[in-house]
Amino acid sequence: MDQDVDVRRSLEEVSAAACEALFRRYGVAVRRAGENEEPISPAFFLCSVIGFTGRDIRGALVLAVTEDLSGLSNPVAGNDRAVQRDWVGELSNQLLGHIKMELLRRGVEIHINLPAVMLGQHLAPLPRARLKPLKFTVANCAAALWIEIEARPDFKIEPAATTPAEPCPAPGDALLFD
Repeated sequence: MDQDVDVRRSLEEVSAAACEALFRRYGVAVRRAGENEEPISPAFFLCSVIGFTGRDIRGALVLAVTEDLSGLSNPVAGNDRAVQRDWVGELSNQLLGHIKMELLRRGVEIHINLPAVMLGQHLAPLPRARLKPLKFTVANCAAALWIEIEARPDFKIEPAATTPAEPCPAPGDALLFD
């Protein structure tokens, strides 16, 4: 199988599981949906873009959510645009954090940049290759996740180690640095 396809498939698996776990943590049971499932073309409210780099891989994650999904998952009530903007940025940051921890279990280290949040209408990433979003739905709410990567030619994402050589932090763990 082509290396790019293997890496993309592994990263999509990790990303889909991380997205479902993240929303579940906030009481919203999104599920991965097919591209032809309703809503087919949702009107995304806000979109967050966050880049990442590593020794062997670099890329960007784009998370777009409908207004209802943003509201359902946000523990802070209210329709304040600044609160909603901050929340979607925080969701993308936490999502990429989940992905980072899982990649560490597979021997891949990445460094995360800060997210940028924009209105979600009429936005679509312009990837180097054809890229379909991972789509998640619950009721009439939706989220889309694009993850674009570039990797060195012989790069692979290994299966998760059952017992990693070094302990990996779990999502939500506090990390202290010297």
